[in-house]
Amino acid sequence: CCAQAGLVEVHRLVEVLRATKARKRRVQTAAAEFNRKPGKGTGALVRAGILAEGAAPVEVAAALRATAAIDKAALGEFLSLPDPKEGPLFHKETLDAFVSGFDFAAYRIDEALRIFLQAFRLPGEAQKIDRVMEAFAGAYYHANPDPFYHQDACYVLAFSIIMLNTDLHSTKIAAENKMTLPSFWRQAEGINGSTDLPQEMLTTIYHAIKGDEIRMLGGGEEASLSRAGWRHLGGGEGGGGDGGVGGLGGGGG
Repeated sequence: CCAQAGLVEVHRLVEVLRATKARKRRVQTAAAEFNRKPGKGTGALVRAGILAEGAAPVEVAAALRATAAIDKAALGEFLSLPDPKEGPLFHKETLDAFVSGFDFAAYRIDEALRIFLQAFRLPGEAQKIDRVMEAFAGAYYHANPDPFYHQDACYVLAFSIIMLNTDLHSTKIAAENKMTLPSFWRQAEGINGSTDLPQEMLTTIYHAIKGDEIRMLGGGEEASLSRAGWRHLGGGEGGGGDGGVGGLGGGGG
């Protein structure tokens, strides 16, 4: 009797192992398909049983977080896809749900940005970067409304921080043209409505970025980020001169 019960248990464990291996293969196959064609990736996740047909954006965001085999670059492409002009805002809502999974409440904006940019690889197109950064700004402002007048201030400051990061750590920008602290203060003037952002906070951010570069996955996004950022800071497309990537090089202040 005991021997028979033991045999049944062995068979049960074998079946569990087989089912686990089969699911792992389905997940890997689905992730590989997602990585090849991010725009059609949810279909692969549905076929693998990772997502239900017609899953809500919050469910899609949770599945993307839980599926480690999805490539960071493919994830960034999917999250930044546009929605049709008329129709449901599926991609925007999925991006918002994905970003809301971060708890930014305990972090300064540059610290939150550092964490955020390690979760996926930013796409290379400025419009896609805009969508991702807008979602980040909304989530950060929701968690930390003080001292920001509006989430637009978070949005522009986030770009300013990325530009500062590129400026201070790019080998293409000569040491004498690196952005100084007073230049960074001036760059942040007027972005927070009628009240300037605290100079002490900006100083802390400057020294944090200077001492520890924000390293983005893939490393090829900085130029697009800087161009987009310069536009948001009022410098026009391409920036303003020989200072470096995207018109950076705020030295001399």
